[in-house]
Amino acid sequence: MIDLVKKYVENRIQLVKFNFIGAIANVAAGMVSSFLLLIMGILILLMFSIALAFWLATFFESEIIGFALVGIIYFVLLLIYTSFAKDKVELKIKDRIVEMALKDEDDFNESIQYDE
Repeated sequence: MIDLVKKYVENRIQLVKFNFIGAIANVAAGMVSSFLLLIMGILILLMFSIALAFWLATFFESEIIGFALVGIIYFVLLLIYTSFAKDKVELKIKDRIVEMALKDEDDFNESIQYDE
């Protein structure tokens, strides 16, 4: 009987380890994927920003004014973000990370069928 309890505890510890590793893997994969999307998005935004700056420069006949206007646009967007959306975005990111970490546990619990 004691051997069965020991084996059960060892198996349970192993299961917890695997669930923890799975949760870490989900979070890491999500973070790497998000990071790659962020890098690609930044590069696309950079190219469009440069194009917009040169396009504005043709109207004002000054590259300095064109690039300054793009800078002002981003500064205004930064002010709007920090004033209104920062807390909401941070909360969504935290919720997404917790959701990814708990996904394996939910899948595991659904796969267990309890005998009644």
